[in-house]
Amino acid sequence: MNAEAKLLDVAQRRCDFHRGFLALQEEHCGWVNNIRGAIPADLAGTLFRNGPGAMNAGAEAYGHWFDGPGMISAVTFHEGRAHFKNRYVRTPKFLSDRKLGRVSNRGFGTQIRGGIFSNLLKPLANPANTSVSWHGDKLCAFYEGGQPYRLDPHTLETEGPEFYGETLKPWTTISAHGKTHPTSGRQVNFGVNLTGIGWRGVTCALDVHDIAPDGGSARSLRIPLRSFPFLHDFALTETHALFLVSSVDFGLTGPLLGTATLSETLKYDPRCPMRGILVDLRELKVAREFELPPGIVVHFANAFDRGDEFVADFFHTESTEGFAWLDNVFAAKQATGSQLYRLRLNRLTGRTAMTPFDTAPIGEFPAWNTQQTGLPTEHCFFVGEHSGEGFFNSLVTFNTETGACQQVDVGDHRYTSEALFAPKSRPTSAADGYLLAFIYDALSHRTEVQIRDAQSPDIEYAAALLDHHVPFGFHGHFTPETFLA
Repeated sequence: MNAEAKLLDVAQRRCDFHRGFLALQEEHCGWVNNIRGAIPADLAGTLFRNGPGAMNAGAEAYGHWFDGPGMISAVTFHEGRAHFKNRYVRTPKFLSDRKLGRVSNRGFGTQIRGGIFSNLLKPLANPANTSVSWHGDKLCAFYEGGQPYRLDPHTLETEGPEFYGETLKPWTTISAHGKTHPTSGRQVNFGVNLTGIGWRGVTCALDVHDIAPDGGSARSLRIPLRSFPFLHDFALTETHALFLVSSVDFGLTGPLLGTATLSETLKYDPRCPMRGILVDLRELKVAREFELPPGIVVHFANAFDRGDEFVADFFHTESTEGFAWLDNVFAAKQATGSQLYRLRLNRLTGRTAMTPFDTAPIGEFPAWNTQQTGLPTEHCFFVGEHSGEGFFNSLVTFNTETGACQQVDVGDHRYTSEALFAPKSRPTSAADGYLLAFIYDALSHRTEVQIRDAQSPDIEYAAALLDHHVPFGFHGHFTPETFLA
């Protein structure tokens, strides 16, 4: 029995949400004919999503959810209709694995068959599977360990790696969480890169990039780091960027020698405080460094300046349970979220206050109105695990000023990935818009794209019912631009 058959067998025998990780091998392009309800007339634009499209390469399975090849899905809303297309990103990893019918590249949690000599000094391949962004008239698919891949927004065909002029080199990386200032159009992003290997060990640095609105050039700042960190996301205001280095470290000796995967060396140190780095984007320099209690921060919500304070919201935990279930998604019993917190940092004195939102449920994948990125907002949208069924199955609208919360279950045997905000054409407030979510139905093994009211997520306006499933994914992007083949 090959890997794909084994994965299907395991998924069918386990909790039904596991089937949502099965591969979608076909690439589709066409109008969605089955619509429940009526798509709002003022909803126009394209919802892009990225995630691993398969958990196997031919007869071999990938060892981690982070290692599957990136597959972009695009839903274009146009004149009350919905158009769907999906396509794999043609990275060297995808082409090699597809041609050979096996795992031919190392990954975050995947080794090449053959032991140490097959993996010695082999770099981790870039599957371009984590996020997707439209900026500077460029559609790009992102991963943590490499360059983004530029795509044709109309067809999703891969055009090649994107280097932002001379900002990136073939050996440097950029994160999957670039954020764009809504007023200037500049995008801020970062990468963690190795800077040297010596008798004292490996040295690395945080590279912060302030990318021009057309994506053709950037200013960059290099900040030395003491060890190879876990640094996945950051917070952005109009003038500053905040990075929190979690109390997590990776051992690089085993991965470099080919004896271990990077995932296997991830360790949480409860004695190590989180390191905060505040960067002034006006002068592109470090404005302040500080420490916070030990913890792990994976994803940030919105951030803004309030007087002399930098205010940022994020999900925080003190456990690596949120990583453990990702090693084998077909054996996982529970997807793990964390608690929403708010950090207030006085930029002048360095004083900090970090407090949880007690009325917010455990969740993940925060979203907000990106037209307000870096500006004060009251609402955070995220997904939660509502009824003990194992995977994220509810949509949450949370007011960070009042603590009011609405949590809506997406239905029995139904599960959701990240939900994104799309503004109405004539909004009455920053939170007046739609929540767009890919909802997987395990009983029918199909996915529907739901359109819900952002302020009252129990209200569904419409759903585009696909005749196939879309595997669970990571991050997406909504743009008012419409792209049709």
